[in-house]
Parts: sequence; structure tokens; C-alpha cells
Amino acid sequence: MTAYPKNDRLDAPRPVFTAGVRRPSLRFRAMLAGCCFAVLLLMPALDQWLHLSVRFQSTEKRALAARPELHFPHVKTFVRDYEQYFNENFGWRNALFYAYSRWKLNILGQSPLPEKVVIGKNGWFYPGNYFAGIVDQHRGISPLQPQELRAINNRLTYYQKQLARQGTKLYVMVVPDSYTMYPEYLPDDIRRADSLSNLDRLSTYLKKKSAVPLIDIRPALGVAKKERPIYCQTDTHWNDFGSLIGSLAMVDRLRLDFPQLTDPCPTDYRISPKPGVGGDLTTMMALHSAYRDSISYAITPTAGLVARQTMNIPNPEMNLPSSRFVGPSPAMPRLLFIGDSFSYSMNQFVPQYFGESFLVRSNRLNMALARAEHADIVVVEIVERNLRKLADL
Repeated sequence: MTAYPKNDRLDAPRPVFTAGVRRPSLRFRAMLAGCCFAVLLLMPALDQWLHLSVRFQSTEKRALAARPELHFPHVKTFVRDYEQYFNENFGWRNALFYAYSRWKLNILGQSPLPEKVVIGKNGWFYPGNYFAGIVDQHRGISPLQPQELRAINNRLTYYQKQLARQGTKLYVMVVPDSYTMYPEYLPDDIRRADSLSNLDRLSTYLKKKSAVPLIDIRPALGVAKKERPIYCQTDTHWNDFGSLIGSLAMVDRLRLDFPQLTDPCPTDYRISPKPGVGGDLTTMMALHSAYRDSISYAITPTAGLVARQTMNIPNPEMNLPSSRFVGPSPAMPRLLFIGDSFSYSMNQFVPQYFGESFLVRSNRLNMALARAEHADIVVVEIVERNLRKLADL
């Protein structure tokens, strides 16, 4: 056996050298971080100057604050106004919100605007509590109180009596919320605790205490829902098919008191499907290009059911115009229709059943206008979530 001398140096670690690689110095890294930070600070100003993020447009349905002018000595007012202007117009604002919305919805599965938009199932979006506390209403934790029902009844009865003096009949038409017509696509944590909705409460109360007719179109919409979608998946409103069915249901109810009206029938309309678009709910989140309705409709009446529009009047109250029409049969009753944004699509389907019609976008019934119009019929349309507004009609 051959003995070898012990070599302790074999166990010692040997340094490893990599040719051509040098770690950046601490000073260089600090300078790089400082430059990156400076670029981040300058990016908003550069964007306002060079418009680098111009393709990301604001989706807010309002005018953003304009750049204020300094009027000496009102310096404090200028500072306050300029702060508001900068907060609403700083560079990359729209692009950053778009990125945040995509991350929040696509990665976390949460609404970027939870008070305004509720994320439902199967591509459905619903209005949030920002809209008249609709979530709380649906859950049954914001029911119409007896004093509210009484106030609504008193208001409607007053208008009914005033209109009756000139031979005009008053009707109230309630358009149900998407929560009511499509509860199956709501998230699991939003469920109705009370079987009675506020619309049920108001309908029951008016039947007992009032002679004001309430037009409930839920049954007609429920039947039509089995045939085609009646509400938009990405919008707070119904689609044109739902609007058609609601309009015909309203006319059908009016025929009980005005049998001379033409019998409304869906087969009098040609309904053609077309690609859907992103609605107001996904637009609020700047995601209207990525999330769209699965279908939309182009609806045209037969030749004998075409009304002629005679006037379009700008209406700053709702940013939707009021419109006058002359129907195909001038001898038919005259209609004054007061409605919210749901009524705008009804322009296509209501006027042809009346001699003359004036469709006004408003939350108020103007008695001076009603007297001047001297219509045979006044219909007040309101969406279900806003029933409390009837007390201030």
C-alpha cells in the first residue's frame, strides 16, 4: 500500500472567475434608479405635452375640468380649481385606469368600480348601489316604507285629478330592473331576502288605495325572455327587443280604456340580430371593447306602422332629446309620454299607435306642459329602482 501525504488544501474552496462579467457599482445602480424615478415623474407632463396616451380616451359621461385662468387676487380659488383640473387631466390617467380595470377584473375577478358595477355570471354586469341603492333594494334591506308609499300615492292622485279636469287619463308604467328579469346571473352573494319587491309593494298599495293605473310589464317581458334576450348584458338598460315588448305591453293596457288603438303585435315588426356592443357599465370600467353584449337587434315596423318625427328638442336635463311624432292615423288619441332614459328606445315603437305623440325625457311631470298639450293620455315611465322619485314627480 502506498501512503500519500495529506494535503489540507484540497478541502479549501477555490474562487471562480468569470471572464468579461462585472457587477455594476453601487453608484451606477443609484444613478439608474434616480433616472428611472425622474422619468416616472416627468411622464405625466410629457403625456400632456406630447399626447402619448391619446388612444386611451376618457369614458366618463361628463365634461372634465378645464384649465382655469388666474384672476388676481383670487389665488386660492385658482389653486383649488387647478388641483381639480390636474386630478382629472394628468398624463396617462386614462391608460392607468384601463390597466387597473383589466388587472382587477381579469386577474382578481373583482369589479374595479364596485359601487357602480356588479360582476355577474356568464358575461352579465349589473348596476351597483350607486344607482339608487339597487343592490340593497334587491336584497330587501331598503323597502318602501308606509309613509313613502303614501307620499307616492298622494302625488299621483293629485296629478290624476288635475289631468281629469281636461279629460286626460294618467298612467304609470314601471320598467323592471335587470335584477328582476335576470336574477339567475347575479353573483351568489346577492340574493333577495324578501319575496316582495318594492314594485310589488307599490302595486299592491295602489290597487288598495288609489285609482291610478300602474302598468306592470313584467309578465310580458318574462314570456319574451324565453324567446330572445330582452336586456343588455353590459348596460343598465334593456335592449331594443325588450323595449319593443315593453312598448307593446303598454299599448295593450291602454287599449282597455281606448279600444280604438291598433292592436299591438310583435309580428308587425321585422327583428334582425346583429353583433352586440359594449354598454354603459363596461364603458365605465373602460372595458367596453373587451366585454360586449352577445347580441343586439335591428327592428323595423311594417309599412303601415311608421310614424313621422316632426321635431327633436334638446333636453339638458337628461342629455337625451324630447321628440314629437305624427302617427299614421291622425284620428287616434294624443299621447304625452314622460320618461327616463329607458324610454328613449321606445321612440321606435310607441308613436305609431297614436295620432300625435310627444315623448319627453324628464323625471318630472310638468303640469303646464300637460295642460298645453291637452293630450288624451299621459304616461309616466320610470325604472323600478327609482320608484322613490315618484313622490317628487
